[in-house]
Amino acid sequence: MTAPSSSATQTSTHQVTSAPETPKTSPSPINNAPAHPPKPAAPVEQPPSKAAKPALSAQKPNEAAAKPKEAPHKSPSAPIDHSGSHWAMTYSPYTRSGNCKQSSDIATDVASIAAKGFSSLRLYSTDCNGLSSVATAAQSHNLNLILGVYISDSGISAARPQIHEIVTWANNNGHWKGVEMIVVGNEAVFNNFVSAEELASFVSEAKKAFKRAGYDGLVTLTETVDILAQHADVLCPVSDIAAANIHPFFNGKITASGAGEFVASQLELLAEICPGKEAYNLETGWPSKGSANGAAVPGSWEQRAAVEGIRKMAGAKSAFFSFMDDEWKEEGEWGVERSWGCSQLFD
Repeated sequence: MTAPSSSATQTSTHQVTSAPETPKTSPSPINNAPAHPPKPAAPVEQPPSKAAKPALSAQKPNEAAAKPKEAPHKSPSAPIDHSGSHWAMTYSPYTRSGNCKQSSDIATDVASIAAKGFSSLRLYSTDCNGLSSVATAAQSHNLNLILGVYISDSGISAARPQIHEIVTWANNNGHWKGVEMIVVGNEAVFNNFVSAEELASFVSEAKKAFKRAGYDGLVTLTETVDILAQHADVLCPVSDIAAANIHPFFNGKITASGAGEFVASQLELLAEICPGKEAYNLETGWPSKGSANGAAVPGSWEQRAAVEGIRKMAGAKSAFFSFMDDEWKEEGEWGVERSWGCSQLFD
């Protein structure tokens, strides 16, 4: 199957919501200081682009939303166990040309993620034998896994075999060791691949299949904050946590230096959208190249400032996007889709 993509493989319209701008100050090197608790602030915005492969994220609509009213084997209502200022890194096992990486290269990448102090690694799908090569490498470095079932424009029927692949992998391993959560769908409603009702039904189906196979950990879905707000009555009940992809760049009023405050405020809003559930940011970052989206300006300096701010204010609940630039993607709107690699900022 083609690889899922949260950024370069989708297009969308951007509705800008207002949010405070922060003055540009010189960013200091990223370190492992403890993350500050999220603080309220602005509304939201995000999107992705059209290609073929599980894209990581980038174009998302404005997420300002109305407020509607082992790590495996953990109670679905329990918070995720992690510490430090950067929880997870997103990872796709593709070369710069879009082919599958060799297992030796994957092992090197995963070792690098672990060495940078991350406790978890997020996969978007079962592509490129990721369940075997990535999971094996992650477990050897005591990294937890955030597994994914990717839903493309081919819909749920094409995604369903991934459930079987995950169950088969777990059965072959004899356990679900290291699986922190399973994410069913990545902005599938936002991209009009499925309806909210179809996604909710598929999440419930997947949860039952995983439970029958002995998994009693967290299962969720992830969308943009505004999509979750619009469909909270349908999507929140089937999710064990409240999860969204939060990208400050796609709100044209947010500067790089204001990215951390923005993400923290969106996490607070997310918790209100799905009351009683822990809120997590499953994809976030800032592009290092491209054209400006209003006050949101791409660049190496800006990426460092944005990632540092997110780490300080919401890093313990955020999955940073992404391990390396995705050269196989189309450049997309603003020419930013290939340029989200940020692992070098955690050295």
